[in-house]
Amino acid sequence: MCKLVSKEFKAIVIRSNGLFKDYARLVPEAAQDFLKRGHLVQNSSGLEVAFFEPKRGEDHLEGTFFTGFLVHEKAEILPDGMEYLEAGQTYASIRGKTAEMGDLHMRLNSWLRKNNHQQFIDHYIIEVYYPAANEEEEAEVFIPIKD
Repeated sequence: MCKLVSKEFKAIVIRSNGLFKDYARLVPEAAQDFLKRGHLVQNSSGLEVAFFEPKRGEDHLEGTFFTGFLVHEKAEILPDGMEYLEAGQTYASIRGKTAEMGDLHMRLNSWLRKNNHQQFIDHYIIEVYYPAANEEEEAEVFIPIKD
């Protein structure tokens, strides 16, 4: 189910770049690299997060993305190679199984169009991953919208 939410995110992340067409491979690889050092993150909520620069058009081929952990508050000291990132505003969101990530994005974008909401392309798209014991992991997608 799609909905509008006002939300703030605080995270400790690593920055990566790559071709948008390769994100399905690059993002999980970057997340795995982050998890190898994730125990160093202070104030972690334990939830994985990814922030994505939106694609601005057909000629926008490469983007920046961040993978890491949501945190309760900014840490005094950041591990080498990591940075603190904050984002907050009104988002359209949807939650479902990570195996359906492409479908979640398509459904959310369709919902945005049907409800006359416009994506705010100057802000990151955010995905939060929720572990599930003995089940497939779930994710929630947040697309920033113009108020």
